[in-house]
Amino acid sequence: MHSENDIFGSDNMLAALENVHDAVVLLDSMETVFFFNRAAEKLWGYPRISVLGCKASAIPLFGSLDVMPTGTESERALTVISATGEETSLAATISYEGSGSIGSPCRIVVHIDQERVTKLSTFDRLTGLPNRGALHQYIDQTLASSVCDRAAFFFLDLDHFKDVNDALGYAAGDNVLVAIAQRLMTEFSRQGFVSHADSDAFVLVIPDCDDTRATSIAQKIQALFRMPFNVADLALNVTVSTGISLYPDHGVSRDGLLKHANHASHLAKAAASGGYLFFSTEMNQVDQERLKLAAALKLAIASNLLHLHYQPQIWLKNGELYGVEALARWTDPVLGDIPPGKFITLAEETGEIEAIGRWTLHEACRQMAEWRSNGIHVPVVSVNLSPINFYNSSLPHYISYLLRQYRIPSSCLTIEITEGVMMDKRPETMEVICAVRELGVGLSMDDFGTGFSCLSRLAHLPMTELKIDQSFMRDLSEGSKMKAIATTVVKIGQSLHQTVVAEGVETEQQRNQLRDLQCDIAQGYLYSRALNASALAGWLQSRLQPEMRYE
Repeated sequence: MHSENDIFGSDNMLAALENVHDAVVLLDSMETVFFFNRAAEKLWGYPRISVLGCKASAIPLFGSLDVMPTGTESERALTVISATGEETSLAATISYEGSGSIGSPCRIVVHIDQERVTKLSTFDRLTGLPNRGALHQYIDQTLASSVCDRAAFFFLDLDHFKDVNDALGYAAGDNVLVAIAQRLMTEFSRQGFVSHADSDAFVLVIPDCDDTRATSIAQKIQALFRMPFNVADLALNVTVSTGISLYPDHGVSRDGLLKHANHASHLAKAAASGGYLFFSTEMNQVDQERLKLAAALKLAIASNLLHLHYQPQIWLKNGELYGVEALARWTDPVLGDIPPGKFITLAEETGEIEAIGRWTLHEACRQMAEWRSNGIHVPVVSVNLSPINFYNSSLPHYISYLLRQYRIPSSCLTIEITEGVMMDKRPETMEVICAVRELGVGLSMDDFGTGFSCLSRLAHLPMTELKIDQSFMRDLSEGSKMKAIATTVVKIGQSLHQTVVAEGVETEQQRNQLRDLQCDIAQGYLYSRALNASALAGWLQSRLQPEMRYE
C-alpha cells in the first residue's frame, strides 16, 4: 500500500506546495481532502481546519470528477463558490495518480490566470468556436454600440442530428460538428460572429445586415450544407434549418432576437428540413394557437373525443381481406376536424402520445371484440404506436391485459412502428419490442425506406411486416427509381420472411404493378378510404358480392 505522501511526494514537496501562488488541493483514495494550502484558504475563504478531512463532494468547487488515465491532466473552467457565496470563474488542472480512477488519489490545482480562464470559459472545446456565453457578450456589446443600426441573427438547427449520433456514435457526430464549424468560420468569420451555441445548434450574428443580404447569407448556408461531410470513410449529408431575426425590426433585446430566430428555425424545420425562414409577428400568433390546440387535445383525450377509422388491407393474390389499419381521428366541437399529422406531432411534443397510444390500443381491441361477437370477420387490426410508447416497460403487460380482457387471439393484433425505433440502441427499448412480439402480436415497420434505415438493425428486430410508403406509388413504371426501391423492399421482406404491404394504392395500374413485383398486400383509395366502424361493416357486407372484389 502506498501512502498519499508516497504518491504525491515527500513532506518537503508538501511544504513547497504550501507556499506556491496557486491554490492546491489534494484528495486521498477515499476522495477526502488531506491537503489544503494557504492560497486555497485565501481563495475560498474557508479555514483549512473546516475543510481537511471533508469529502470532496461537500465542497462547492468539485462537483463530479471525471475518470482519466493515470498521469493525464484535465484543464477546465470552474465556478468557485467562496465562503461568502461569491462566484468566480477560475482555471483548474485536475490529475489522477495511481490507478487513474475515481478511487485514486487526486491533485487539483487552481491557477489564478485570468487570460486562460477567459479562454476556457468562452470557447467551446470541441469546435473551438465561441460558446453561448461569448455569444451573449458579443451581442450585448454590438447592440450597445452607437454605430450599430441593424443586424441579422441566424439560428442554425441541425436536422435529425440525433440519427447521426445513434447510428455512427458520438465520436462521428463530434467530427461532423467540427467540420461544420470549420465551414462556417471559413465563410462567415470576416462578416460577423460565429458561435456554437448548443449541442446541435450554431448562431451567426452579422452586423449591418438588411433582409436582402440576410437572404443571400441564408442561401449560402444552404449551399454549404449541400456538400457532404466526410466522416469515418462515409459521405454524410447533413441539413440545417435556419431561422432569421432582424434588429431592430424583430426586437431590440438580445434574448428576444435569439428567441425569435430560434422559433423561426423550428418552424422552418417543421415546414421542410433544410430550409430557412424569417421571423414574423404572425409566428407569435402561431404559438398562441399551438397552446390552444395542446389544451384542446388534452381535454379531448380526457373526454374520450378521439375516435378510430379503419382502412382495409387486401391480399393482392386473391382480393380477400387481409386486415384493417386503425387510424386515430379527432373532431373538436370548436376547432373542427384536426388532421392526424398535426395532432399526433403535437402529442409527441407535449407528451400526450403515451395516452393516445394506450387509448388506440384499447379502442381497437374493444372494436375487434365487437366485430367478432357480431360475426363480422376482420382477420387483423393494425395499431400505430410512436417509438416513444416503447420507452414504457409496461407496454407488453398492457397489451397482454387487453388481449385477455377482450378475448382476442394475439395473432389478430399488429403493432405498427416507424423507422425511428431502429435508431434507438437502448437495450430497454429492444426488450420491450421483443416482449411484445413474444405475446404473438405482429410487428410492422411503417413507411419503410423513408427514414434513416439501417438494414443490419432490421435483421435483429422481430418484425413480421414491412410497409412500403405511399410516396413510392407515384411512379412504378419500368426503369423508374421508385420502382427500383419498391422492388428492393419487397425482396428484403421476402428474404426476411416478412409480409410486405404497399400503402397509397389508388389505381388498378399500381395494383397490377405491385402484383407483378410479388408484393403481398395493398391498401389505399382503390379499395376504400378509412371508414368508421359502422361504415366498415357495411363495406365488408358489400364485398360479399363477387363483382365487388378486386382480383
